[in-house]
Amino acid sequence: MGDTDNPTDTPSSDGPSRRLFMKAAAAGVPIALAGCASDVDDIETDGELLWGGSVPVQSLDPHFESAAATARVLENITQGLVRVNWDYELEPALAESWEYSEDNTEVSFSLREGVSFHDGSEFTSSDVLASFERIEEREGLAADYMSRVDSMDAPDDYTFEMVLTEPFAPLLSRMATSHMHILPAEQAEQEQGAFSEPIGTGPFQFESMEIDSEFVMVKYDDYWDGDLPYLNRVTKTEIPDDDNRLNTFRSGELDFINDVPPRHAESLEDDPDIDFVERFPKSLVYLGVNCTEEPFDSRDARLALEYAIDKDEVMEAALYGQGQVAASPAAPDSEWEHPDLEPRPRDLEKAQEHLDAAGYPDGFEATFKIPQQYNDQVTAAQLIESQASEVGIDLDIQMITWSNWLSDVYTDQEFQATTSSYLGLWFPDAGFHRPLHSEGAFFFTGWEDEEYNDLIDSARLSYDIDERAPIYHEAAELLKERRSGHILLYWMPTLMARTPNVTGEVMSPDGSTFRFDEVQFE
Repeated sequence: MGDTDNPTDTPSSDGPSRRLFMKAAAAGVPIALAGCASDVDDIETDGELLWGGSVPVQSLDPHFESAAATARVLENITQGLVRVNWDYELEPALAESWEYSEDNTEVSFSLREGVSFHDGSEFTSSDVLASFERIEEREGLAADYMSRVDSMDAPDDYTFEMVLTEPFAPLLSRMATSHMHILPAEQAEQEQGAFSEPIGTGPFQFESMEIDSEFVMVKYDDYWDGDLPYLNRVTKTEIPDDDNRLNTFRSGELDFINDVPPRHAESLEDDPDIDFVERFPKSLVYLGVNCTEEPFDSRDARLALEYAIDKDEVMEAALYGQGQVAASPAAPDSEWEHPDLEPRPRDLEKAQEHLDAAGYPDGFEATFKIPQQYNDQVTAAQLIESQASEVGIDLDIQMITWSNWLSDVYTDQEFQATTSSYLGLWFPDAGFHRPLHSEGAFFFTGWEDEEYNDLIDSARLSYDIDERAPIYHEAAELLKERRSGHILLYWMPTLMARTPNVTGEVMSPDGSTFRFDEVQFE
């Protein structure tokens, strides 16, 4: 796969490393690299995979679309310079190797030759430069990761160089996400929303999309990685309703579905005609409150709400015991997870004390906007509403579509309380910076804390796990003590079902997106 030179003794300097890998391996996650899973002669290299998806694909611009549903398809269409493998190490993708300077402020990438985009154009360093300039200049989702880039250069077609203003440990891990995938230079010159068809270098290319109905990608015959992919076509049918999706699968109309309703997990595990697949963790579900508006501009009001919640009951009701109550934004069983921090328990007396301190002795009212596509969050919200009412907190649940959540809650911050989730990615910056740092790409709750920001900024400077982990541990303590705008609820797994003749790993190591390049029919 080529040599990689990371600025540390261990390649996985920004991931959960060996402990989380061993947990994945124990759960049956294959760790074979692309193209090495089995003898190609034994694989049926054609066929169409019929996929029943839970959340419709939105915009297809990798640099600006935040929805996980989009990332799940783009993982197969567009690619980055690097990607994460099942050992939670960064491995080559469009870059064959990379090398850091001794002070970690310069990095040089040797790019893969003989790679073509889906439009037939050759992949070169000019495409990398144009893509990264687009992210930086047009303020893409990874723009904050480009803020410490002093200069970029493409000295020849297969060399790309970056000079940083200071060491920046999370940069390469961020490059492994779709938000820093490479587009052809001509497309990268276009503004946000200017194109509807992503052009990448991945194993599949975009064919068609009907909003809220269907998404189709087909095999790219000139893919650079050997005989991959094995499938000719992947057709995703958008079926947001959990029961409808499962029933459609059971009727034989689908080969694969994601987001299996947790209440059906046990029956599917016992069904010999179904291959039930669980991967953990996928995402962290939280209750978000608007810290710039009453009543949640008060720390005491936020604490009163949290003390009113029994998180174990919420997790059991929402996931039927298939998850884990959260205490920290760090991926479970990683070095970044605080070893001693516990979730805040339910305590109605303390809830009342904080209501008194906040000036709401009789409780308060707040709107509670819930994205209706996520059934676990709907169930969680209903139980939270009931629990909070016991101390006089009246949460008015308002069901909204996911697109309205993105516009009203996330973009315009027109909300008081809501639920949402973010991906349980392998590198800590994803959980600690993007949603919780006031300059993070997914920051929307208005909770700003200078000490917390400084801690996370300092963690970004170190490539040494032993130095960085305690910083994240301290940050997790601070989030809990000062009651940030994210009341963490539970970690949830990805629950999938497929027909027994579908083989090959579907999940990608990032915990949420899918890779279909090694999927095949027996």
